[in-house]
Amino acid sequence: MQLCSLRRALHLRRPRAAQPFLIHGAARIHAFSSASPAPAQSPKDEARAAAPPPMMPTRPWEEALAAAQRSFCFPLAGRVLAASATGNAAFSPAVVHATLALAAAGAHGATRRQFLQALGYGGGGRGGAADAANVASRVLKRVLRDRSPSGGPRLMFAGGIWADASTRLSPGFVDAARTAYHCAAKTADFMNKPEDAAKQMNLWVQESTKGFVTSLLPDGSIDQNTGLVIGSALYLRGRWLDRADMSTEVKKFFCLDGNCVEVPFVEYDRTRLFAVHDGFKVIKLPYHQGMNQRKFSMYIFLPDAHDGLFELTRKIFAEPSFLEQHLPTEKQHVDIKVPKFTVSFQINMKEFLKDMGLELPFLHDADFTNMVKEDESSGPLFVSDVLHKAILEVNDKGIEETSVAMGIGKPSPAEHFVANHPFFFFIREELSGSVIFMGHIIDPSS
Repeated sequence: MQLCSLRRALHLRRPRAAQPFLIHGAARIHAFSSASPAPAQSPKDEARAAAPPPMMPTRPWEEALAAAQRSFCFPLAGRVLAASATGNAAFSPAVVHATLALAAAGAHGATRRQFLQALGYGGGGRGGAADAANVASRVLKRVLRDRSPSGGPRLMFAGGIWADASTRLSPGFVDAARTAYHCAAKTADFMNKPEDAAKQMNLWVQESTKGFVTSLLPDGSIDQNTGLVIGSALYLRGRWLDRADMSTEVKKFFCLDGNCVEVPFVEYDRTRLFAVHDGFKVIKLPYHQGMNQRKFSMYIFLPDAHDGLFELTRKIFAEPSFLEQHLPTEKQHVDIKVPKFTVSFQINMKEFLKDMGLELPFLHDADFTNMVKEDESSGPLFVSDVLHKAILEVNDKGIEETSVAMGIGKPSPAEHFVANHPFFFFIREELSGSVIFMGHIIDPSS
């Protein structure tokens, strides 16, 4: 779109003189509001009316995404995985980041600035708000779109913000959440029917993910004091690229406590990007692409020592550039043995986010006036919980109908990658660089 067209696409939220929030879609940025007449302005309204109009994104979205991953997604992942040391863990930093960007769009003033600063967008100014909206919109609408109809990975996403039924959400915010963020902005009766509200929200998750994620809110998570609930879920199952000659064999997996479990392993040899570093190995396992441009790959970081997982992850998250610096760059013929596993991981991100400096949204004097109707008054609006659930399947369904041919005449592999003890992994969409999953496997049988 030409610059003049983009300028025409900008709208200042005039009614009630409230500052706009930014939503960046595929072609333009919008600022939404309700259209009720404006009464006399309060001093706070007058100060907000003096705010300049919204800006365009300051840089390409892939560049803004990379910066946000270094400053927000990877540090958050380090905290989450360190706190989940007793079991398998997997979560989507991209999804958490994008749903928080939606919340930032509904925030105002210092609350919005702190959102943007925490998410990795500099000083939290108008340009940062546009960058955050742009990244979130493209990740949720493009990167995380289900690819299974064309043969690619099956991706099912649900994300949104829920408020008590007494809150009158702005129609513009509700529409922006749906159209630009592919999310929901809804209300439920937290005050009078908290259990029914939780059931309603879990049903929404189930419907949004076509039944692949059946619930998000645990029992008792909603009560009369609940404010805003930010929720997200992501499901992924894909097929490995070039599945011919794959076989399955039950082998031992050595756990951190010294015990071992017997689990099915996928076995095959391929030419893959592979690297050997001091104390660990890294391999790239591409997923079947399907008839689209998006390319997804799993990277496995396997420590040499059976009990070396957490020493390795400390190194990974101590330096934001560690992952990129240690990705494999050369192809080698590798004998690959990877366990089948399914991870279902659910967590409340609230305390991790507060530890990273995002505190204002959780206080009772948080400012979310950009998500409510301008002609309505309501009580305090603050975030109670940031709930996230991730489900990742690497199992029979991902490699169904594989051949068991022995590969006669093929050269012997030069390297061996046997993931028979705890390892770290992440899944990335290669064209954008978006990291959609991070996690570790401690016991693939659990």
